[in-house]
Amino acid sequence: MRNRIWILAADGNAARIVKDVNLLKDGRQQPEVESYEIEGRRAQDIMADKPGRSHSSVGHGRSAMEYSSDPVREEQHRFAVEIAGKLDHYALENAFENLVICAAPKTLGDLRKLLSAHVKEKTVAEIDRNCVAVPTDQLIATVKSVVFPG
Repeated sequence: MRNRIWILAADGNAARIVKDVNLLKDGRQQPEVESYEIEGRRAQDIMADKPGRSHSSVGHGRSAMEYSSDPVREEQHRFAVEIAGKLDHYALENAFENLVICAAPKTLGDLRKLLSAHVKEKTVAEIDRNCVAVPTDQLIATVKSVVFPG
């Protein structure tokens, strides 16, 4: 039976799951890749519909209301929730035996909180680096150097 290793490369706006990677094999591999992406919007685009103005409790003044949090960060967190859900679904189907996560620091922090216990027990390594734009061969080489150092 082969060892089904998957690699997740993710940041706040994009993710890629590289399936059935053989870390023991040298040379080029053509594993299946699943990609996910959200539209990377800037805060000013998200906040174009401003929260409004409120009346002062004393006097006739009005002041602008502010957002209670960073809307860009909230979108990135929702994206991490979606990715964690997909991984959980695959883990419950036993689609992979081991998982290596390469993620941008904030995304990795989100994923650590969101991943189910079932996915966490299959996770063999975490790499605190944004590898979303890295070509697949280079991503596999990076993971190989972390999982099998030296």
